[in-house]
Amino acid sequence: MSKRARFVLVAVILGVLLWISSLVSVEARLGIVLAVTGVAYVLSVWVLFEDLKGMEWVTLMILPVMFTLGAGLFANYLPTAIPSLLGFRFELETSLVLGKIVKIIFFLLYILGMYGIYLIENIFSVASIRTIQLLRAAKSVGFVMTLVTAMFFYTIGYSLKIAFWWMAVPAFLISFILSYGNMWTTDLKGERKSDVVRFGVGLSWILTLSMIVLSFWPVRPFMGALMLTAIFYTVLGVFEQKLKHKAYGESFLEYVLFGVIILIIGYLTTSWRG
Repeated sequence: MSKRARFVLVAVILGVLLWISSLVSVEARLGIVLAVTGVAYVLSVWVLFEDLKGMEWVTLMILPVMFTLGAGLFANYLPTAIPSLLGFRFELETSLVLGKIVKIIFFLLYILGMYGIYLIENIFSVASIRTIQLLRAAKSVGFVMTLVTAMFFYTIGYSLKIAFWWMAVPAFLISFILSYGNMWTTDLKGERKSDVVRFGVGLSWILTLSMIVLSFWPVRPFMGALMLTAIFYTVLGVFEQKLKHKAYGESFLEYVLFGVIILIIGYLTTSWRG
């Protein structure tokens, strides 16, 4: 079996397992999602085993494992029924069918996302040994998938509606793991390991403090997560430019302006009335 065929097979298997996890009782879902996440690590090792070496047993596994865990938890917040859409109201049976269609589309997108993740992780593994032309494209895709994964977790955190001190530690750990995994792809040769860790810790502190500030806003979970993801995007982009030793004036403005725009939108769409 070719490597790409294994990528497709594993992505489909994990997608089906996550879909099954959404069908069981709510009480059992967390345990099943965690179990599927463990399976994701094992299967990811299997499809990438030929190229794994050293820290890649951890770094290459971060995105597929975290993406699986985030998607599995986020799926619990997908609507089971869609009573109205674009001004049209539906009967109960139709709304339930639409809810199922949304979940099916979500898991199909997960499968597509996992396949893309395996492709880029394979490129990163090869690029750590020799120069490869697809590396820049792979980094861009990895950056986007990291943001999507972060969005999953931040949305879940705000949806739980718990006190900020309970969210602080998970927010720090998730932000560090995701940022470390992404910045590692900028330092594939391992020449600036200490900087990768230092920047990861710095980003995690910034995200944690931002989460605490936003927790006092009367913001909806999705918008709060979007604002936090925008901050993640801005800080991660700036730190990656620092790792590349580049004069990042234009890129810095691009990252900051995007983050500011999202924060302004979040502020304007927030109801400050009691």
